Amino acid sequence: MQAEGIVVPDVRLDTVPSHVDPALAVEFDHMDPPGMECGDVYKALSRLHDGPDVVWTPHHGGHWIATRAEDIKWIQETWDLFSAQEKGVPRGRMPHMPPITCDPPEHTRYRAVFNPHFTAKRIKEHFEPAARAVMVDLIEQMLPAGGCEAVGTFATPAPIKVFFDFVDLPFERREEFLGWGHDFGRSLDPQVRMAAHQSIVGYLGELLDQRYSEPGSDVFTSISKWRDNPRFVSLAELTGMAQLLFLGGQDTVASSMALALWRLAERPELQQRLKDDPAVIPAAVEELLRRHALSSTARLITRDMEHKGARMKAGELIMVLGPLSGIDARWYDDPFTVDFDRGPVHYNSLGNGPHKCVGQHLARMELRTMLEEWSRRMPIVRLDPAKPAPLSYPGGVIGVHHLHLAWDT
Repeated sequence: MQAEGIVVPDVRLDTVPSHVDPALAVEFDHMDPPGMECGDVYKALSRLHDGPDVVWTPHHGGHWIATRAEDIKWIQETWDLFSAQEKGVPRGRMPHMPPITCDPPEHTRYRAVFNPHFTAKRIKEHFEPAARAVMVDLIEQMLPAGGCEAVGTFATPAPIKVFFDFVDLPFERREEFLGWGHDFGRSLDPQVRMAAHQSIVGYLGELLDQRYSEPGSDVFTSISKWRDNPRFVSLAELTGMAQLLFLGGQDTVASSMALALWRLAERPELQQRLKDDPAVIPAAVEELLRRHALSSTARLITRDMEHKGARMKAGELIMVLGPLSGIDARWYDDPFTVDFDRGPVHYNSLGNGPHKCVGQHLARMELRTMLEEWSRRMPIVRLDPAKPAPLSYPGGVIGVHHLHLAWDT
């Protein structure tokens, strides 16, 4: 599984390459952006909007960064110029995980393994009732307490339980699995990442063998059957697809839920609106997804080009800093403000082109179900003034460390 790439040295270049305009060079690390003392990663990242649209940073081996929504959309859609063969920085950080590390037409054959499991119809009929039951149970458990740390009490366990049921993983091992995912996705120590990678791949290899011999109706079973496909090449394809699923289901929806609750706690009138007018909830889901783009990924530049003053060379990497897309004032009026009446708008939060998120229907269902049950059962909640203020964290996927809420019982 290209494991050698996981231990690639993560270096900061000492000099700006000669073809890079020094005016475009910035001291910026997406894993630790300047301004994080405010506790809000979106506010910290937004400082890049004060400068050029495309910049170059010496961090993580040196790479370009696209900061504007229009360029993020263009790069995500234009796979022939911006290949998905490299999806992280530094180069080689992300192992081969089809289909997200493939371009068409190879991408299409792997995507076909996932697609049948993530249709809107299947999500609604087979998984929404169970997801709703999970939300209700967690809300009812915490309601009498008058307060909670919402990330650990609700925003993480709710989607993890839903996802583990969806793919038939043991919920009792969630802390172990989340630990592997955290070490692999966020650690800057190559040896820690390698150990996590080996744990994940070892577990998934055994799981896929078990699902092949004892098939179910879950997506891991479909992945395990890829070995029977005429285009099968190696077991690395299986474990790569499985690792994508294993990691992708751990943090994105949990982060979306935590950030949504943060915004609601800041704005009691939004909570009241959801209570008084449940019909607005689908629009609320879309607006919250617009506001909280989570993922930042890289692309491999396939030919020399110049764009907005940036002279980019074939073989260099460019990061699409997704979280900046939803807060781009060129696309949205007052972009930091959550407005349920904003109306239909395009957003890049779930990707574009061939790599549009395969789990989008599952994510929307979970966020919608959460808003429905939360607004129906919870009183108006507020940020707990007696506890530390909310704190988010940067990285490949943005998340929330803690969110302390309080309410009247």
